Amino acid sequence: MKFAIITHVIHYKVGNQYFGYAPYIREMNIWLKYVDEVIIVAPSSKGSPTEIDLDYKHDKIDFRDVSEFSFTSLKNNLISLYKLPRIFWTVFWAMKNADHIHLRCPGNTGLIGCFVQILFPKKTKTAKYAGNWDPASKQPWTYKLQKYILGNTFLTKNMQVLVYGDWKNQSKNIKPFFTATYSDIEKISIQKLNFDSTIEFVFVGSLVEGKNPMYALKLVEQLVKNGKKSYFKFLWRRN
Repeated sequence: MKFAIITHVIHYKVGNQYFGYAPYIREMNIWLKYVDEVIIVAPSSKGSPTEIDLDYKHDKIDFRDVSEFSFTSLKNNLISLYKLPRIFWTVFWAMKNADHIHLRCPGNTGLIGCFVQILFPKKTKTAKYAGNWDPASKQPWTYKLQKYILGNTFLTKNMQVLVYGDWKNQSKNIKPFFTATYSDIEKISIQKLNFDSTIEFVFVGSLVEGKNPMYALKLVEQLVKNGKKSYFKFLWRRN
């Protein structure tokens, strides 16, 4: 089986190996045990892998590089409009060549994948929405658009969509799941903090709108204004 992955995760090439964000790669390596060939459509970087990157465990990878893009300013909008035709074309041919299509959402490349997969209603497809699926949550419009397309069984056919949490009034192709749980023995009571001492905060994640890093900054800012000693640290990556 030829398996196509459409993702926004930035990749790094070292020799004949492709590296990417470790949690995503670990999950994909489980899937890739059962496929013969892999087509990966994703952006790449000329930099080197970091400590939080891993490589795919597969010996037949067809990597198809696409540019990163965004719609966060007028300049970026114009640049993105120039890039989009090639990205659409690359995603289209990857899907056409594949037996199974897998989308990683939310993300800009995943958004393109959401549109293009409509053209392949008979192909078997899956998607993982690794974000907040709560219908009532405040999210960027591009995230809401991806959720709408993925959950619309008229536009999206023959696809199973994995989402965090079990939500009411969902279409039949939405499959709830959780990636991490704690056993009873691991659950411990949280000790009440003494806020008279320095309060340390750590933000772990991508510096993107969907992760809402500005909320964390504003929280610490307000504590400082209220006379609380606070310390803030970012642990982040580009994607």
